[in-house]
Amino acid sequence: MNKILLAMPGPMLQYSANLISFYFQHVRPHQAMVRKHLRRLILLVFLLNFKSIPGVFHAKMGLRIAAVQLYSIRHGKGFRIKPTDTSIVRERVWVDDLDLNFHFSNSSYGKNCDYARVKYVTSLLGPSVLPLHPMRKIAFALGGNQMWFKKEITLFQSYEIRTRLLTWNQKWFVIEHRMYTPSSSRGGSQTLCAIGISKFVLKYAGGSWKNKTIPFLDALEMVGHDVSELRALEGRSENGNVVLWPKEDLEFKSFEGWTDRAAAVGNALELCETMLLQD
Repeated sequence: MNKILLAMPGPMLQYSANLISFYFQHVRPHQAMVRKHLRRLILLVFLLNFKSIPGVFHAKMGLRIAAVQLYSIRHGKGFRIKPTDTSIVRERVWVDDLDLNFHFSNSSYGKNCDYARVKYVTSLLGPSVLPLHPMRKIAFALGGNQMWFKKEITLFQSYEIRTRLLTWNQKWFVIEHRMYTPSSSRGGSQTLCAIGISKFVLKYAGGSWKNKTIPFLDALEMVGHDVSELRALEGRSENGNVVLWPKEDLEFKSFEGWTDRAAAVGNALELCETMLLQD
């Protein structure tokens, strides 16, 4: 070691000595405090980005699925909501949800709509669609989704996703997501921030019919829903695509700055028909 030090140029040796002296005089006495604040900083980063920690997404999804199972056990029912009911998911914007403009990013809309999609489908069809469940007999798969943005959602702002059934045919069923933020004033109305549409297909999960498509109403009957009114609607449909809500209720009102594709679609009814016709 001494030979190495003696072989070093004088200026470099002096610089090294000054650096070592600075460490022992100014850094080492505060080392414990630096470590303490560094640990706090790391903890803060984890807390602000906890939704992106590996396993958190699946844990939150699992909790929602577990809630469906507990409801089924407690009430002895194969489903939690009826086809005409609305499912609600409440969330809050965190740092890892933001884009470069510090708004809720477009990818975060899709990620958080996954919670809404899974909650709606599992609440509607119950344990029959839960993975690894002994009563599982139906598999569901997302066939496509689209999203339109009206107003930004900012950091730490709470919001809710309302999901409901829109339409179906013999292969697909389509659900709608509407994202709202609370009113800034007491007693005011909520603000509509985005609208999304997703289409699903249902398949047999096992047996000789595995991977065969299940018509939507047949799947509802399998889990115990009364679909007599829905079958009446289906029987009156002209093109096989049944729309559950009145056309005026589906229009995207007061939206500005539509893309060319959205302007061509115009409203949810036409969009649903377009999505259903895609094989």
